[in-house]
Amino acid sequence: MADDGAPCGWVLYDDACGVCARWVPYWAPTLARLGLGIAPLQTPWVRARLELGPDALLSDIRLLLADGTHLAGAEVYRYVMQRLWWAYPLYLVAAAPGLRNVFDVAYRAFADHRRQISAVCRLETPTAAPAQRPFLTAEWRHLVILNYEVDPDILTSLVPVGTTLDLWRGRALVSVVGFRFFDTRLFGLPIPGHRDFDEVNLRFYVRREMPGGETRHGVVFVRELVSRPAVALLARLAYNEPYRALRMRSVTPARESEAPGRLAYEWRIGGAWEGLEATARGVPTVPAPGSEAAFITQHHWGYTRQRDGSSVEYEVEHPPWRTWDAGDATLTMDVARLYGEAFVTSLARAPVSALVAEGSAVSVSPPRRLDGTRTSPVRAGAS
Repeated sequence: MADDGAPCGWVLYDDACGVCARWVPYWAPTLARLGLGIAPLQTPWVRARLELGPDALLSDIRLLLADGTHLAGAEVYRYVMQRLWWAYPLYLVAAAPGLRNVFDVAYRAFADHRRQISAVCRLETPTAAPAQRPFLTAEWRHLVILNYEVDPDILTSLVPVGTTLDLWRGRALVSVVGFRFFDTRLFGLPIPGHRDFDEVNLRFYVRREMPGGETRHGVVFVRELVSRPAVALLARLAYNEPYRALRMRSVTPARESEAPGRLAYEWRIGGAWEGLEATARGVPTVPAPGSEAAFITQHHWGYTRQRDGSSVEYEVEHPPWRTWDAGDATLTMDVARLYGEAFVTSLARAPVSALVAEGSAVSVSPPRRLDGTRTSPVRAGAS
């Protein structure tokens, strides 16, 4: 920023493009830390400053610096990525000899078809008041969920701004969850080689009190493991979720099953395999309202702390899941290495409960940044 707080430059985007109008404003806080503001290319002062015809004006995303420097197209992405530490590896790829041309061609293909892509993905412009299109759709199946009681003080510093801890009958719970992704799609489009894969995560539970008395029950992830590096990278970029890509394997039924039996999820780290496993027992049922199983499986919102200290919220839609009691539940891992020393004592004990969930089709909304300040980090949850 300049000394008077004015931007040192502006990222200029096509406000009539659904993709651009959705995602450039979302990244505005990150761009602001680089001293960059945002503005639509259709803004009168932008048209006057650039002195381009209508077709040329809207042909590319543009960067206009206060000193008069004007960049367009793929160069804008390279400029921004070079100045963000977490995006710098992408900059190296986009600027490398040989790969630079590939990046430019990919950008050009997107830019030339961005409005068609917006239409296919139903990312209409803000003036069209669109219904929200899911960011991700998939099936989550064969969930193994091991629940542990922890000292609430361990979680307090991890609670995103605008939420409070959601306690189960006065107890703070964390869950280690393993499950399978099937038929994963982004904005309705399948990604070759990235449709079916495993995930294992450590999560805890929060709530957000809304005007009018609504309470949104959500989860916060301490660490998420997947076997696809591209999935981990995308989740970090879009949501700032704490993903890590590792080699993984699992033992699950090939399809939905009334008796899934023994389920196991493993990951390789430090030259050794670690994992969790459990056996589904009895007859599956939909958890009764107010039960612990309902508390664990029916948190339908996600919250993530951002690099600037703010929070984003996203909705996870799915029907209630049938669950089985889980026997012989075990977690074998170096807790400190993945989750930190604070969780070692709690996760070294046997879980306070364990269940296997059938899962279902799910849809995950795009992230939405929250306003507000941190509230008291502990509040009693459903009982």
